[in-house]
Formats: sequence, C-alpha cells, structure tokens
Amino acid sequence: MIDILAFESFDGGSHRQFRETITRHSKHHWVWVTRPPRAWKWRMAISAIELVDQAKEQGCFESPPDLIFVTSLIDAAALRAALPRGFRDIPIVLYMHENQVSYPSRDVRDASFACMNLQSILTSDYVIFNSHWNRDSFTSGIVELLSHSPDHTLDDVDQRIHDRSTVAWVPVELPPADLRVLHNTACVGDSPIRIVWPHRWEHDKGPDELLSIARDHSESLNLRWIILGEQFREIPEAMKTFETEFVDRIDHVGFVESKTEYWKWLGKADWVLSTARHEFFGVAVVESLFAGCLPWLPDRLSYTELLPEVARGLTPMTAPQDSDSIRGSITEHLFMAVANNAVDRIDQILANCLVNL
Repeated sequence: MIDILAFESFDGGSHRQFRETITRHSKHHWVWVTRPPRAWKWRMAISAIELVDQAKEQGCFESPPDLIFVTSLIDAAALRAALPRGFRDIPIVLYMHENQVSYPSRDVRDASFACMNLQSILTSDYVIFNSHWNRDSFTSGIVELLSHSPDHTLDDVDQRIHDRSTVAWVPVELPPADLRVLHNTACVGDSPIRIVWPHRWEHDKGPDELLSIARDHSESLNLRWIILGEQFREIPEAMKTFETEFVDRIDHVGFVESKTEYWKWLGKADWVLSTARHEFFGVAVVESLFAGCLPWLPDRLSYTELLPEVARGLTPMTAPQDSDSIRGSITEHLFMAVANNAVDRIDQILANCLVNL
C-alpha cells in the first residue's frame, strides 16, 4: 500500500466525484487537501501556496508520503517549490481532468493558463490524462501556441509530453441494479421518447444547440425532456428560452442533489443527448450510458473513444434495430471506466511510478 498526499484545488463537480470514488476503491492510503469549487482562475493562480499552507495546518508534513498527487487546476511547479524541505524530491503525479489549451471560451484566453498546464506537466514526474482526446488536444494545441513564442527551445515538447504520460479513464460508479428500468426505443407511435441532457448550464455545453434540436424534433418525434446538471448565477439565455417554450414537454428540470434520485431520472431516459463544445471525458454521459440510455452524441471530442464503432452516429431518427445489442456493446467497451476497474488501473500506474522513477 502506498501513502499518497493528494491536492485538489477545485473540490466540486466531477473533480469531487473523482476524489471520492478513487479514495473509496483504491488499495492505497489517500490523504486529501482540498479547496472549495469557486473562482477556478484564482485557484489555478494561487492554490499551490494555499494548499501547502493548509497541508501544514492539517499536519500533513509530519512524515513524508510515498507519492504526491495533484490535479490539473493546480500549478504543480509552484506547489513543488512551496513544499517544505525534504518533501520536494517526493515523486509528483499529475492527473489532467482538463486542459486550458482546448477549453473553449467566449473571451480571448490568456495563454498563461495553458503555459501553466505545460509547466505542471513538464515538472511533474508522471502525468495521467483522463482521455486520449485530452492528451492529444493539449499536445497539438500547445505546439501551435508555442509557435508564436519567439526563439523558443521546446521543439520536442510533444514527444516529452507523450514520454512522461499515459491515459486512464475516470472511475464511474454503476447505477444500483434495482434502479434499472425498461427503456422505450421506438421512434414512432404514441409513446414519448425521453431525452436526458445531463450537463452544466454553461455556454461550453451548447445550450443553444439543445434549443435548436428541441425545436426541430420535439413535436415530430414526441420527445420529452429531462434536464439535469448544475445551474449557476448566470443562466444562458438559450436555457431560459428552452424552459419557456417546452414547459409542457419537460419531465424534470434542474440539478438533483440526491444520487439515488439522479439515477432514477437517468433510468427513465431513453437517450442521452450531448451538445457539448468540449468534453475531456464526460462523467455524466458515461453514467447515462451505464443507466441504459442510448447515445445521441456528436462525433467529436472524447465521445469518439467512449463509444464502440457500432454505437456512433445514432439518433432517435436513426434508432438501431437491436437496442439491447448496442447497450451490450457499450457496456463491454466501457469496462475500464467502471469504478473498481478504473481505480485498479490508476493504482497500478501509481505503484509503477515508484518503481520506475
């Protein structure tokens, strides 16, 4: 068993779910130091110092751990520098939930966040990306970004990233067996087709495309909507319009705190729809697939690796003849995302780091 001191600067959403799941299933011993899930730019900028100060207050430096684990909204280089003497040579493994090269923004993004990711990657001893899309998009994006830097010397940065990294999917719990229900897969007739959209209510999740799809197909396909995901102070106009226009077709709208209730809503849906403009992994979509939903997903981002070939390009307009066979193929394909399997892989990666570093 390895003693791991772990740092999470944004302990909410999928980051928190990852922390709780890996701690619950891991064979190793984890001690976490966390910060609240607010103001991610500030967390990236100063959380390294905040987290080390907090770790001191929690008594985490009374004896050295075997390994230090950090996540991607932390400046890992700054955190290493802030560690007490005697701790700075302990191997650091960085888990990349996301990257700041590929993250879409309505504003011109300050390249410093992308460069901070790069410095974290190159100063950590090993890096785990949560999907091939995450690693590939960061690598190609950072190479393009560096092309604007006069006289830079990082010509081999893409190879350096691949040499010190691997991919391990996020661990996702299966739904309780008693919450599985019979799904309707028909596209005609009187039976409604229920669509779940399980995303955060933010611009990068494509609420405008959701509204467009609802306008195009709700009436003709007899669609009913289950809208999950966290809401924030600023609600996209497209979501406000959606709620107004389709009030008679919405079975549920809003964030569900109870995981049991959340699984029940997923179990009632026939399809999971994503309109995301970015998805580095897609926990909510994988949960929906585990609950038996068919995938109505774009052929881009991480979705291309989350689905077997037979399950790509499906929609309620092109429903498969054998839905159960499609679900079986998806379940088999996502074997390494099942919580205990995914955590076993990460456990082994961490153990190997201590042997090979």
